[in-house]
Amino acid sequence: MDNHPTSFAGVTPTPAWAFAQYQHVRATLPEGLPADQQPNTRALDSLAPLLEQFQVFVFDAFGVLNAGTRAFPSAIERIRQLQSLGKTVMILSNAATASHAALVRKYQLMGFAIAPENLVSSRWVLEQRLRSAPVTGRYGVLAPASSEPDTLPVDGHPVLPGTTGSQLDAFDGFIFLSSEGWNEADHDTLADSLKRLPRPVIVANPDLVAPRGDCLTLEPGFFAHRLMDQCDTLPEFFGKPYLPAFQAVLDKVPGIPAGDILMVGDTLHTDILGGQAAGMKTLLVTAEGSLKGMNIPDCIAQSGIAPDYVAPAI
Repeated sequence: MDNHPTSFAGVTPTPAWAFAQYQHVRATLPEGLPADQQPNTRALDSLAPLLEQFQVFVFDAFGVLNAGTRAFPSAIERIRQLQSLGKTVMILSNAATASHAALVRKYQLMGFAIAPENLVSSRWVLEQRLRSAPVTGRYGVLAPASSEPDTLPVDGHPVLPGTTGSQLDAFDGFIFLSSEGWNEADHDTLADSLKRLPRPVIVANPDLVAPRGDCLTLEPGFFAHRLMDQCDTLPEFFGKPYLPAFQAVLDKVPGIPAGDILMVGDTLHTDILGGQAAGMKTLLVTAEGSLKGMNIPDCIAQSGIAPDYVAPAI
């Protein structure tokens, strides 16, 4: 497993903790459907009964197709089946550590026959935004060197472990790509710098947690919300559940109504909420991912986010 944090300031994330945290930050997420428009969730064994109902299938990655570096064999087979039926298959991921090209290679090596144009990552969405609406000044990029931060169309400079407060004060803003290697000391140094001088914080991965094998890791969204609580900053998020990520998918399938697209994910507050807000139909998978082991009907009732379908896996 990469060096993504599995604990921070006494917090070790569990599915129950992650769900409670998403509920805590609910006001910062899209509104979703009103209670009287929430669908009556239909339980399925898999998405097999839906093969003929939709032309476009959009899959979250972590918890649906893979857990960390481990691909789910059944997911590989399902993707192949959909492609053989002539369906459009897309991956919509909040992964931002890897460049677009590297992420495509990762999933191809796992066994998924995904072309570059069929993968949309939150990082890719951010890069398109920075090309159309450039930011000025020097930006500190929170990510390991292996993440190829030079693909960002910005005057970006790596924020390495141990970067001092005075060095952080010299930046005009920050881009949070990855939590890999992030720790309490570096986070507190950044928070103190932002308290002294509030500046933009752009977050390329809004996830609070990610499933990686037998544990959950803390992701940039968690640290961004922590910064919101610590200092006078309002991060700008790119990725699910926010509309630009879903709009990027819709733009790639012109002529297909959003209601004819199925969004498949493992998290109510990102995949399902965002898909609903974009007008898509949704399927929640539960055997792996951020809700593994949880009482799913109870989670749906507490959150007020009801998927159209629920299944253990695809």
